[in-house]
Amino acid sequence: MSWSVVTENLPYLLRGTVSTVAIAAGVVVVGTAGGVVVGLLRFVPGRVLAAAVGWVVEVVRAVPLLLLIFFIFFGLPAIGLKIPTFPAAVLAMSLWMTVNTAEVVRGGIQSIPHGQLEAARSTGLSGLQAMRYVIFPQAVRRMIPPFVGLCTILVKDTSLAAIIGVFELTRAAQETIERTFRSFEIYLAAAAIYFAICFPLTQLAQRAEARLQRP
Repeated sequence: MSWSVVTENLPYLLRGTVSTVAIAAGVVVVGTAGGVVVGLLRFVPGRVLAAAVGWVVEVVRAVPLLLLIFFIFFGLPAIGLKIPTFPAAVLAMSLWMTVNTAEVVRGGIQSIPHGQLEAARSTGLSGLQAMRYVIFPQAVRRMIPPFVGLCTILVKDTSLAAIIGVFELTRAAQETIERTFRSFEIYLAAAAIYFAICFPLTQLAQRAEARLQRP
């Protein structure tokens, strides 16, 4: 084994790491905002809208992320919508993040006892005000552990963007291996970088969950 090859190519791998973090950050921002909106729409008074949103969420969640990436990058050009590699990856992952965040929001809100809503309404608050000031703030605390876990999965799944040519950590590792023919050392270095990113998120999710379970 030659670890000097890792040292020599580490700057290139770190360039890919920056791209990985940029993809994840963009997806978290877009997907979280969309997920909160979609999750809240499942609690609107109109049953038709709530049911329609629920079906959309279930359909998108049932599709593998890789297939979403392929559909957006290879499928949409068939109808005249050609999207470059980086935005295509971000869009596909944002859809994935949106529907999964929506489920986190739904679960968090439904975990709050219904009596809380009734008590809020009895004080004169409207349904929207009760959700904004009473239900949602309590639900957010319960959403944090699964949401952080979702972000951890997202960071690892950014590696799928390499399949359509997006330069990120996995792609950087593949290109380095093509030049050096040192797959073991390079893949091990890439795995170590992913671990350095994901492990703190995993610990954060565990601490948040432990804190939530305290009386």
